Amino acid sequence: MLRQVDRLVRALAGDTTRFLVHVDKKTSDQAFDDLVRASSDVPSVSFLDRHTCHYGGFGHVRATLKGIDHLVRGRAPFDYAVLLTGQDYPIKPVADIHAFFERHEGASFMAHRPLPSPYWSPRGGLDRIEYRHFRLRGRHLRLPGKRTFPPRLRPFGGGAYWCLSRACIEYVSAFVARRPDVVRFFTRVDVPDETFFQTIVMNSHLAETVVDDNLRYIDWSRGVRPANLGLGDLEELRRTPKLYARKFDITHDAAVLDAIDRELLGVSR
Repeated sequence: MLRQVDRLVRALAGDTTRFLVHVDKKTSDQAFDDLVRASSDVPSVSFLDRHTCHYGGFGHVRATLKGIDHLVRGRAPFDYAVLLTGQDYPIKPVADIHAFFERHEGASFMAHRPLPSPYWSPRGGLDRIEYRHFRLRGRHLRLPGKRTFPPRLRPFGGGAYWCLSRACIEYVSAFVARRPDVVRFFTRVDVPDETFFQTIVMNSHLAETVVDDNLRYIDWSRGVRPANLGLGDLEELRRTPKLYARKFDITHDAAVLDAIDRELLGVSR
């Protein structure tokens, strides 16, 4: 699967693009080393310190915070940070993606809704945050006894992936340093990557700059999880105004990324 990460980086590479890559510690050291070597000819690729991520756990948020810390502390110029997984892929040319963000300078793009939400269950998503959750090696444990949400905040939720302005990224960095109690609380939230950043940003002075759209094409029509996209989805990918799509799996359909490169991005690899 790390071959897809290398391909994603190459699809988005450009003179003004930087990549911060986190690879789950559960991935073998050999596979990680292979990815580092494979991407060594791509400029501006940095690999973050690795840790273990379990589905539904705080590890995914922790990896993102490492990237944010790297950006803010490094003082390198950037206008937007885009959170992607190795199963994402652009469906618009890089020049069009850059032009989109230039046209919408100052806006951020993140799915969000206040909780409880009629779209989430159980109890509108409140079960995720009111109880302490533990996820480890595929096991999920919820402790009894409700707890109180951190003061001066209203919970928000949405998709796990986003495109945030520099102002939002700097605000998140400062908030995390200022409110360690909130970080501790979210370490026991279930699937916290779908609530942590929404809660911080949507309770800030930047809330009005956030568009309720994560700019991803995702097909939820085939089950409770996003469908693996393939060649049969190409026409829909061509029609959508979204910038990115997920999810792709080269063990499911290896040809679809070639078709996207050729027909949507106008490149050949």
